[in-house]
Amino acid sequence: MKTVTLRRALCADRWFQACPEELQTALIRLGRSRRLAHGEPLFRVGDQDQGLFCVLQGAVLVSNINQEGKVSVLSQVEPVQWFGEMATLDRGPRHFSAHANAEAEVHCVDGPGLEEWLNAHPQHWRHIGILASAKLRVALDVLQEAAFLSLEQRILKRLERIASGYGSRVTPQRHVKVPQEVIAQMMGISRQSANKALKTLEESGFIARNYGMVELLTKA
Repeated sequence: MKTVTLRRALCADRWFQACPEELQTALIRLGRSRRLAHGEPLFRVGDQDQGLFCVLQGAVLVSNINQEGKVSVLSQVEPVQWFGEMATLDRGPRHFSAHANAEAEVHCVDGPGLEEWLNAHPQHWRHIGILASAKLRVALDVLQEAAFLSLEQRILKRLERIASGYGSRVTPQRHVKVPQEVIAQMMGISRQSANKALKTLEESGFIARNYGMVELLTKA
């Protein structure tokens, strides 16, 4: 993808759009495109690599699995969302794994190169912190919702977040392509419970389902 086209595409993300042009240019220059087949890992939990990632095409699931084989999905990352900033900030290991949920293309920004550039331009470290803070705000909201909202309300909130790129998209989508199994893994429930809750939301006029696609409806 040409630099001008890539910058235009990336500006559909609120965080990147708000970054100074100098930082935008660095993120583009220090990055390379990587294509992933369905199920191919981008990184695994415990990996020591740093760097930022932005999904250009397809989708990436950020998830983990326990010793009993239960899968927990943190988020489904879609175009043009950025992630990976935590390890860039603290140089710690990856806390989750990330793999393609379909054929995907990811813009991968080299960690050491980015850190070197940021150290030479320290005023831009704040923008990496802003990216991390946005994720923390979402995590705190999810914890609060678990205490106060019903399962149906929590699922609807999660679908709305995916449609809005967890608040990052300049223009939210109306259609969300996420398998029912993944919804269950996101909420920590069985597929049967997820199906029942989705059916309730559909009957109540909040969503419409069709072949693995969920349409968010605006109620009058």
